[in-house]
Amino acid sequence: MSDLILRGVSRSYAPGAPALAPFDLAVRSGELIVLVGPSGCGKSTLLKLIAGLEPADAGRIALGGRDITRAEPRDRRIAMVFQNYALYPHLSVAENLAYPLRRARVSRAEIAAKVSATAAQLRLEPYLDRRPAQLSGGQKQRVAMGRAMIREPDLFLLDEPLSNLDAALRAHVRAEIAELQRRLGVTMLYVTHDQVEAQTLADRVVVLRDGAVQQVGPPREVHARPANLFVASFLAVVPPNVAPGRIVDGTLDLGAMQVALDDLPDEMAAALAGRDEVYVAIRPEALSPAGPADPAVLCARARRREFVGRTQQVQLEARRLPDLPGRLERLTGRRDHETMLWIADDRSREDALRLACRPEELMLFDLDGAALGPHGGGLV
Repeated sequence: MSDLILRGVSRSYAPGAPALAPFDLAVRSGELIVLVGPSGCGKSTLLKLIAGLEPADAGRIALGGRDITRAEPRDRRIAMVFQNYALYPHLSVAENLAYPLRRARVSRAEIAAKVSATAAQLRLEPYLDRRPAQLSGGQKQRVAMGRAMIREPDLFLLDEPLSNLDAALRAHVRAEIAELQRRLGVTMLYVTHDQVEAQTLADRVVVLRDGAVQQVGPPREVHARPANLFVASFLAVVPPNVAPGRIVDGTLDLGAMQVALDDLPDEMAAALAGRDEVYVAIRPEALSPAGPADPAVLCARARRREFVGRTQQVQLEARRLPDLPGRLERLTGRRDHETMLWIADDRSREDALRLACRPEELMLFDLDGAALGPHGGGLV
């Protein structure tokens, strides 16, 4: 078993400024957890605490039933893969793979057998005599993975391993890592700031911001039921449109859209009871040309179009209700709230637009950014 249990783990580099607030997480054996968030949110710090590269200020770390909180890094049975590969440039691929086994004084015969098996798993056999300078970025990443695998650790820690690769190669190596993890059944913690990596790789994602956990859960669930505005905005390839709303005379008013509370699902209407102000998020892909009977219609003008294959991203100008300066930016971590976005097919050319959204696809949040109603997810 290689389950990982974190209880109250925290780390600060300066008084009153925690790099990682007290953190709890239970990782099942064979699970792939992706830690996602903006730069400086505490992702890499957490990996360093687990690996023993830095001491935790408080809390307990257990791996496979062993308390490793104060154990030396070499005694933790953990392998870490870095974004810069950390390969020895003067050694061949075979020698790089064999290096950790030689340090552990494994016999030559066993080293040869393990290097051969690892190279076969990662399709590295043609490159065993090459040095890192003679490899592509994807091949270097596979060597780095192989050097970690060959030690047969209880836990893999990957710190933004694909950040140095171009977009096409990232997708290829990402698929290779996912297939390898499933085939070997290893426990893995993977750090990234890339939302696509998080959503395509993870069994569960951990969303962090400013050293604090925002939400933990399967990617699809977190995307569908974000706990707050930051999660809704960050864990999305295309962020949602977010606007202030007012509840007046039984109507939710967004400025460019008005929706009668009677047209909302019962849970959503109940979540708005007693409130005067909320934030409403609408995913760009939820918008479509309005029909005469649609209850939630957004009136806007096309400001800019960017064509992507058979679709286009249309930037919209729409009337917005006033809001406190900077509040949405603080809640979402984004600055681009002046315009809205619509994912349309490539045939749309109109400037004056009437776009509809099904009322149940509106996401509601209170003035502190916490989710309301059926779309709201819990922390864990």
